[in-house]
Amino acid sequence: MQEDKRPIKDYEGLYEITKSGKIYSVKRKRFLSRCNDEYGFHIVKLSKDGKSKNHNVFKLWQNEFKGIQPSEFKGAMKAIYK
Repeated sequence: MQEDKRPIKDYEGLYEITKSGKIYSVKRKRFLSRCNDEYGFHIVKLSKDGKSKNHNVFKLWQNEFKGIQPSEFKGAMKAIYK
């Protein structure tokens, strides 16, 4: 089943985000790997024009999937430390 993917603002053609919160690299044609915990990553480093910047994944998701319930997001909304 194909999951709904949308381009990430300012990173169009480079990265996409899915409805569940996974980050897809268009160039590498694969999803970025998640942290080793069950909640997935809350921060992702995206690169453009040789510069990298950290982004909160939940905020990226909120920007692209406005009006969708947060329960659809399957990653960590914030840092979870045990």
